[in-house]
Formats: sequence, structure tokens, C-alpha cells
Amino acid sequence: MAYLVLARKWRPRDWEGLVGQEHVTATLKNAIQHNRLAHAYLFTGPRGVGKTSAARVLAKSLNCESGPTLTPCNQCSNCREITESRSVDVFEIDGASNRGIEEVRNLRENIRYSPAKGKYRIYIIDEVHMLTTEAFNALLKTLEEPPDHVVMIFATTEPHKIPATILSRCQRFDFRRIPLQGILDQLRLICRSENVGIDEEALHLIARKADGSMRDSQSVLDQMISYTGKAITGPDVIQALGLIEQEVFFELTDCIISRDTGRALNLVDKAIARGYDLEEFWSGLASHLRNALIISMGGSMDLIEASEPDRKRYQELAADLPAEDLIRLIRITADASLGLKRNPNARIPIETAVVRMTRLDRTVRIEELLAGLAEIQALGTQVHTRHHPHAGPEKGGQDSAEPQKKNPGEPVPVKGGGPEPPAVTDAAGQPNPVPDGPVRFETIKMRLEDIVEHAKKSRITIGSFLQEGVPVRLDGHVLEIGFANSNGFHVDAIMRCKGIVGAALKDVLGRELPFRCIRGDFNRTAGGPGNADSGTGGQDRQNATVKKLITDFDAEFVE
Repeated sequence: MAYLVLARKWRPRDWEGLVGQEHVTATLKNAIQHNRLAHAYLFTGPRGVGKTSAARVLAKSLNCESGPTLTPCNQCSNCREITESRSVDVFEIDGASNRGIEEVRNLRENIRYSPAKGKYRIYIIDEVHMLTTEAFNALLKTLEEPPDHVVMIFATTEPHKIPATILSRCQRFDFRRIPLQGILDQLRLICRSENVGIDEEALHLIARKADGSMRDSQSVLDQMISYTGKAITGPDVIQALGLIEQEVFFELTDCIISRDTGRALNLVDKAIARGYDLEEFWSGLASHLRNALIISMGGSMDLIEASEPDRKRYQELAADLPAEDLIRLIRITADASLGLKRNPNARIPIETAVVRMTRLDRTVRIEELLAGLAEIQALGTQVHTRHHPHAGPEKGGQDSAEPQKKNPGEPVPVKGGGPEPPAVTDAAGQPNPVPDGPVRFETIKMRLEDIVEHAKKSRITIGSFLQEGVPVRLDGHVLEIGFANSNGFHVDAIMRCKGIVGAALKDVLGRELPFRCIRGDFNRTAGGPGNADSGTGGQDRQNATVKKLITDFDAEFVE
């Protein structure tokens, strides 16, 4: 007897043999049990996931000598004939080679005849999307009102190519990619039954190579048995299939972490020298970074198609590379993938991307950056005071034409409002400039930086957002703070945390002061209305300090 390949030998013969399609099998079994059979079914999904096998099992369930039944016996003549594709009542038609209108006309002529042995005449049309438009049109009326003894089952990998008029006349079942664990379990069962020794690394490599297709995994296993005999190891699979060892990707990410550009380029050269497909190599790196990102974001281990030792290594990798950096690395791989398709020399975009990865600076959160700058500014103020203990306005002279600003972006106090009350501090050492009487608007403008610093001590983001505001006026006893029209995010955040700003106002001004935020033609850097931001950047990009950092240090702002 001729050798029977594993994909045919282990083809599912009952509902339990269909792996990973429980949503389909449960519905069809209930339809058989409750006598709610449809006259037309459409099975869609990727290759090798069990569409045609499910159609055969359904045919057995309907035409078994003890049927309709949920458990076809696979022993009676009807079941054996369906298994061997020689049943006179079950017709398997290839849509690719029988796609014309004449074939459909013949089907319409034969469909009216009663079944010879079973209870139903069953037509299984594989790759039905290959039928011509005329053939589909000729099938419409028959498909809508077939004889009672006819069941039609269509299978396709491209349901979008089927006319809507056909789809509306069928019950559609979408078959899913088979999970990695389901393929692993089935391969172990096959190896035990066939007396084949195989290690876990080889199993995982074969299952990943199959990419969700049970038939592909069985074909690869068959190939490996022919290559190695009865003992299959991971290196054997890598050698026979030309796969890329996972170790290569871990070495490459080690180079990225250590910023070793030369070693990373040598790894790419070795991959090319070994004859690896560069697109597959780059796709493998993207999947590798994606696995690390899943772990870094606290995702389930089930989302990673890797062996147990590799999963532990991904946990270590995620600890060394923050999620923000992994996202940037994945973005670089995506950009380089486009270059692979356009560039005649695929080596150039890959090597360029690797250089970018190894020279990529680590991501810094804007809150941490601003906090560090605030510390540096505070330290600089202390040094300036230490070296200039008598710094202050000149005595005995007239006032200068312009009052001195503490910062270029700080509003200038309005003249003519009378002398400012002397600043004093409370028992805790906090500024309390106005112990008695109403708070003056000029005082608020002069002490704005102190208010911002107090808000930052409670929450640095709120203080940074408040720093973009401009005191507009005192409306009665309510302070109005103006923001540029593009700073809606700042206003929303401040109003959600009004208590922090209110406490800062009270600490600096010595009394509670209600406030509200308004939006308009205001700009903090320019010191007042009339210089609204153009809106070209995000909320944090409008900060003058951040702009200067991006310009001076060639920084990259990551959304």
C-alpha cells in the first residue's frame, strides 16, 4: 500500500478531531440534534484549519447509516465512502477548475435527483470564490430554494470575493487560526502514535512555522521525519527548514541595550552569510520585540508563542528595555520593512535600522525632565545668592525705566498701584506676603512663579500646566487665569485638580482665593494676550524649556 502522508492520515473524522474550532462544532452539532439544518453553509478561514474536514464530518453525521447523528460511526459503508471520497451522494467540487457557468448548469440539473444511499445529497465546493460572476448568478435561485434532500457547503479562504447575494443565502462560519497550544498537543499525539521522538524546542519551531495551520504543521512534521528518522531535535528543524535561531534575536537586543553597533552589524552580516531570508529575519525581529513589549506591559504569557525558557528570557529583556523604548524600536522595524520592499539592496535598510536602534537614546518622561530642570534651576538660584549676598535694587537712586524681570516670560508688574506690602513668612517658612487686607492683582502676578513651584510640590504635572497660564484679572474676588486656545488639555487637568492650585494660592498669598481658567489669545512666554500659540505642537511641546531641549540636544518627542 502506498504511503499515506500525516496530513491525510490524521485528518479529523469526527467533531472531536477538529482542533480549535469549538464555536463551529458546537453550533453544527446543536443544529443536527434539534433538526435545524440549513440548506447552505459557508465555511471561511485561513488555510489548513479544518474547513473541508468539517464539511466531511457534517456529511458523515447526516448520511451515516445510524444518522443523522452527532457521532458518526466511521465504520458503515456510507462513512467509509465519504472518508475515501467515493460516495455517490457526497460531491466534492474544486471551485478553481469548475468555475464556469456550464459546470453550474450541470450541478443544477443533477441536484434534483434523490440520494442513492444516504438521506441527503451533499455538495461541497472548495475555494468557491473562484467561481465566475456568471456561475454565481446561475447558482442563486438553486441556492435559495434547493430540494429538501440537498445540503450545500461552500469553503473559501477569501470570503470578500463572494457576492453579497450568495453570502446572504448561507449560514456563515468563520474558522479561526488554530492556537499554538492546540497544534502542540496534536503534534505530540501524532508523534506518540507514530513512535517518533521529538524534543520541545523542535515542537515549538514546527508549530510556529505552521502559523496557525494544522495541515502545515503535519506536513512539516512529515518532512522532518523523512530528514531525521525517528528522533527530531530543535537544531535539526532549524537546519532543515532554514529557520533563524531565537538566540540571534536575543543577541541583537543585547547589542541594542549595550549600544554595541559593531557587534550588531556583525550579526546582520552572519544572517546574510548563512543565507537567511532577510524579510523573514526582519519579521522575526519584529515578533521578538513584540513579545518583549507584551511582557513589559503586563500581558498574559499565553499571548507569546515561545517555549518556557524563552518566556523567562523575555521577562529579563522587558526589565532592561522599557515599553516606550520597545515601541520606538518596533516603529523603526516597521519603517525598515517598507524599505525592504522598495530597495533593490535589502541589506541597506536593515543595517541602517540596526544602527539607529543601537544609537537610540533611552526615553525620558517629560515629567521627569521638567522635575530635573526645576532642581537645576533651584540649585543655580542658591549659587547666585551665595556669590551675590548684597544683590538687590540700588539704594538712593531713582527707579529704573523698566522693572527687572525674574524670567523673560514673566508678566511685568503694573506701575502706579502703590508700593507692594513687604513679604513675610509664616511659622513653616512659607511666603505669606499679604497678612491682612485684600489680595492685590499685581502681587499675584509677581508671585506667580512661587505659586507654580508650590503646585509642583504637590503634583509636578499640574504645576507645569499652570506655568503655561497668564493671570488676567481679579473679577471681584475670583482670579481669572488665561490659557492659549490650544491648551485645552491644560485647563481640563487643572480644573480636575482645583484643590492643588487652590492650596498653592493659599500658601503663597496667605489666604484662599477662588479662581477660574479661561481660554483665548493668551501665551505664557509672551507675557500676556496677543501672542497665542500657533497650535503646531502638543501640550507639552509648547513649553519653552522643552522646545529648547529638543533644539539643543536633538531630542525626539515621543507621543
